[in-house]
Amino acid sequence: MEERVKTSFIPKASLSAERVQAPKGNPIALVNLITGIVLVLAIVTSGGMFLFERFTIQNIAAKQESLERSRAAFEPATIKELVRLDKRLQTGQTLLGSHISISKLFDELEKKVLASVRFIDFSYDSTSSGRVLVTSAGEAVSYNAIALQSGDFSKSDIITDPIFSQVNIGSIGTINFDFTAIIDTSRIRYTPASVSSSQTTPQIPAGQAPVTVPITP
Repeated sequence: MEERVKTSFIPKASLSAERVQAPKGNPIALVNLITGIVLVLAIVTSGGMFLFERFTIQNIAAKQESLERSRAAFEPATIKELVRLDKRLQTGQTLLGSHISISKLFDELEKKVLASVRFIDFSYDSTSSGRVLVTSAGEAVSYNAIALQSGDFSKSDIITDPIFSQVNIGSIGTINFDFTAIIDTSRIRYTPASVSSSQTTPQIPAGQAPVTVPITP
């Protein structure tokens, strides 16, 4: 008789033989991957820098061309002439700012000189120290008039250190005198004069006739 073939669903081989261990990661492949990423980033960065450089060069060239066109439109000769004119104007302003206006001194004298006092001559000199010295001679109707005149001059911002000297009686009864004063030049610079609505009223001593003689510069 033929022998029966025995079948069984239970594998005869050990299950451990079928277990295949998973392959471990390859470190060389990881290094190659990182190197490739770095290389790609380097290429992209280099390309960006190249494009940025080209853009910057073109932008500078365009602005330089625009500047040249603008410079040509202004005409260099005209610019030089305007610069020369500006320097002249600045020089003129400096000269006018340091110029002494003698008319302001005469305006001050017109306001301050009493009707009972007159000046016969007038001298205006600059000293070595930069100050201006005024000397004059005059006459008054009385000693009291000279005292009043000295008091009015002492209130002036322009006329400083007023001194009356050589005071004596003249041949016709008037009081003769010599006069000196220092002028504050900062007060008589050439500037637009302000118009004053009030004028100083001449003071005449009681009982004395005024002597009105214009100042002769």
